[in-house]
Amino acid sequence: MGYWLNRLASWYQRRTLLNRPWQQLRYVALDIETNGLDPKQHDILAIAWLSINPPLMDIGHAEHHIFPADHVVLGQSPVIHGLTRNDFTACSAPKQVLQQLAIDLQNAVLVCHHRRLDWAFLQSAAKHYGISLKPLAIFDTLAFEQQRLQRQPQYQHGLPPALLTLSACRDRYLLPQYTAHNALDDAISCAELFLAEVYQAADENAQVGQLLRRFFN
Repeated sequence: MGYWLNRLASWYQRRTLLNRPWQQLRYVALDIETNGLDPKQHDILAIAWLSINPPLMDIGHAEHHIFPADHVVLGQSPVIHGLTRNDFTACSAPKQVLQQLAIDLQNAVLVCHHRRLDWAFLQSAAKHYGISLKPLAIFDTLAFEQQRLQRQPQYQHGLPPALLTLSACRDRYLLPQYTAHNALDDAISCAELFLAEVYQAADENAQVGQLLRRFFN
């Protein structure tokens, strides 16, 4: 009985927080770099995140960590992420990093660009180290932009994937492009895109809170 009462209390607290105005919620924008696309076969190489209290981003307290790669095949990551063996000389302990992330995600909405990929890797890593990651919800900037574009007549019969990259999405909001693409830069990029998306939606739709809650999965 105690277990189910705790579950019910946790659910009620989560729903109560998510029913608050979206500007009053805390968000955590996150990016990970991996050496592949399958969390069962590949590994997280780097992770970064920062808190958002709309309209502000707490860049000064952002976290950025490289994970040990002794048994990791880098594959194309030196080309895609700019990571080389030299970057792994001073690594963070994955368990401690994930424990800190778990703390930072408490009562916060996780923001990422491609929820399915990032959350799958995070859950896999957290399970490996016996850590529970429980954000209030997850906001996917890619999914938000995808639905926004699909409402436009020219995209109702198909949407080119190239239009949904982080860089392409930022272009549409006239956000600057960063030349370096490491986990921290991309976490900041994701945070900026999130703020651009929600504030534009607020200008266009008085019911932005209801609109955003559809993406709090």
